[in-house]
Amino acid sequence: MMATANGVDTQPVLCGVWVLENILGTPPPEPPQNVPALTPDIRGATTPREMLAAHMADQACAGCHSRIDPIGLMLENFDPVGNWREIWPKVDIPIDSTGILPDGTSINVIIDFKIWLVDNIDLLSQCLSEKLMIYATGRVPNYRERHEIAQLVRQNHQKG
Repeated sequence: MMATANGVDTQPVLCGVWVLENILGTPPPEPPQNVPALTPDIRGATTPREMLAAHMADQACAGCHSRIDPIGLMLENFDPVGNWREIWPKVDIPIDSTGILPDGTSINVIIDFKIWLVDNIDLLSQCLSEKLMIYATGRVPNYRERHEIAQLVRQNHQKG
């Protein structure tokens, strides 16, 4: 949480991107070059969820943010240093960490994500294996190496 927070507030978009990149191994594409900085009309929005909903109204952004935001918002019960919280700071509104994952799975609490992650463990296994290879070799695996890693992950999964 500290890696994606700014020291004062959580940043669900950065958190969601971090999870996609470093846990699931499914990073979103880079934002298009012609998209300006995030400046949606957030008048009246009091929570990060409401601010992101205003941003999601822009179809140019919604495609990627429909993958990013539910994961980032699911972790909003954790403050910038990882302590559990039930309400949004400054506004005394209960945190709504529900969402729908890209595959359509509904997440109501963080435990739902943990269950989904165990059911889809190969995503984590592939990502972790690639990250370990990058660390060991000091470079990104090439296509053939990624294929070999995927084969090892499958074999490991089959062996339980």
